[in-house]
Amino acid sequence: MFDWGDVRVFLAVARAGSTLQAAHGLGINQTTVSRRIQALEAALGLTLFVRRSTGYSLTSHGETLFESAERVEGSVQAFASDADRLRRLSGGVIRVTAPESMFAHLLAPIVRAYRRSHSEVRIEPVSSERYLDLERGEADIAFRSVKAPSEERLIAQRLPDMAWTLYCSADYAAEYGAPRDPEELCDHAVLVYDSALEQTRWGRWLAAHADPDRIAARSNSVTNMVGLIRASLGVGLLPCLEGDTASLLRCIDPPPPDLAGAWWLLMTPEVHSVPAVRRFTDFTVAQLRRQRRFLAGERCALAD
Repeated sequence: MFDWGDVRVFLAVARAGSTLQAAHGLGINQTTVSRRIQALEAALGLTLFVRRSTGYSLTSHGETLFESAERVEGSVQAFASDADRLRRLSGGVIRVTAPESMFAHLLAPIVRAYRRSHSEVRIEPVSSERYLDLERGEADIAFRSVKAPSEERLIAQRLPDMAWTLYCSADYAAEYGAPRDPEELCDHAVLVYDSALEQTRWGRWLAAHADPDRIAARSNSVTNMVGLIRASLGVGLLPCLEGDTASLLRCIDPPPPDLAGAWWLLMTPEVHSVPAVRRFTDFTVAQLRRQRRFLAGERCALAD
């Protein structure tokens, strides 16, 4: 009846309001856009746009079909994502998303150990502080810190809790002292999170305990926070797996229990059905559970 490519052009013109802007977005010429809109209207027997000198606007028929066209677009994108995921997994490539700290201190050594006996598997890391969409194939496996997964369709495995606590540099502690508990944080220059991390419970906890007038800097990532703390700009909050492995840092010991975070390994049922993925996740979960004490921050100790 009609070509999906024509529906794609229809959506581009409807969103842009002109054939010229739609052509720029699609990477084709304006004449082709106009011709394909005409072909779609002829195939459907409907007028989809009102043509004016100021641009294109949808007719009532066009508005009715717009939502259906968006659903078609979503289905095509899902089809492409599923095909890409199947091609990737059949080739032994597993895409894993997790925060940078987890990759650097936990997952990278686990991947190395796993590949000693499974050299055919290649792990594709995608570090992101935002949650990638597993259903859309943005990643195959996700490691997330949430109280409980909200996506009912996902398969979830609980991992050991991960502790967070306050850190400062050795130089900062020598000059200003180190906070002995969260209540003393208001007496110190403080480093807080912004962007996505500001909305996490760790970001909110830190903001609640800090003196707003003593905020020395803001960080959009855990990695940047380590650099700010090392530069002796103030006291900041880190996961213990990051802070305890960074040189010349001092921390509150023991970590505040209300900052321990639940971690989950998540994947779709389709990905879970792939034997290579299950072997890797079983190995990874076992390794992480062996590091329970490290994740709980038992290496943390205040300077004398």
